[in-house]
Amino acid sequence: MQIAPNPLLSSIVKHYLIIAHDKAASINYRLFSDGNPGIVFHLKEPLLQHDPNHTVATIQPRSFVYGQITHYNDIISTGKLYMLVIVLQPNALLPLLGIVAHELTNSIIQLKDLFGQEACDLEEQIARAANPSAAIAVAGQFLLKKTSAMTNSDGFVGDAVNSIYKHKGLIKVQQLLNILPVTERQLERKFSEQVGISPKKFIDSVKFQNYLKQLQKIPSTKDIAMLSYACGYYDQAHLNNYFRKHTGVTPLQYKANHRLLAINFMPIV
Repeated sequence: MQIAPNPLLSSIVKHYLIIAHDKAASINYRLFSDGNPGIVFHLKEPLLQHDPNHTVATIQPRSFVYGQITHYNDIISTGKLYMLVIVLQPNALLPLLGIVAHELTNSIIQLKDLFGQEACDLEEQIARAANPSAAIAVAGQFLLKKTSAMTNSDGFVGDAVNSIYKHKGLIKVQQLLNILPVTERQLERKFSEQVGISPKKFIDSVKFQNYLKQLQKIPSTKDIAMLSYACGYYDQAHLNNYFRKHTGVTPLQYKANHRLLAINFMPIV
């Protein structure tokens, strides 16, 4: 379930997600990038997350902040699942938390390591919330308090992000440089600080997310080639390789999975 934020938080929060299932069973999930960092609260059993080599699985913290994801991760639910995910705007980490974004790319940090007892109190308040709306209200009040002490970030990164979203990823870095008062080196450095990945990788991520959204909507797999072209992919073989590299499955396998918990979070059989 996706929920819009308070308008006062729209510059920081993209949306909230409630991810849940009531199956008391072990389920494997695949998580891949949606181009955004975020904050997670586990309200039931935390997930087990594999390391990149699939040799060790560790229990996720009760609450944590995560950065950009550049490769897919396999995660295991061992019981009933109930998560509140605050999906942040791509460039929110530095102004909101004072964290240089690239330091959290493919990493997480416990919320209590950032806010101490305040984070523990927040966990308890959210856990006691009567329903998802109440939990979101508690989280929103916490974020509103934090925004009052936010540092300012360079506006041109926000302008670049907005332009990339506006064009659904169908824009090149050079086109951004034509409309922004910065050099390519400055743009690369500021994206690393504020978004956590390069402008090119972020463009690719937005373009891919738009493709995934459209892929879910088309009624027949016969239309996949036409959809790929419409979303800016002119080589189906190249798209298939990109798709498998970033999700671990093919477009047809993704399309056939009708149990998505989020656009980038799905069970794997």
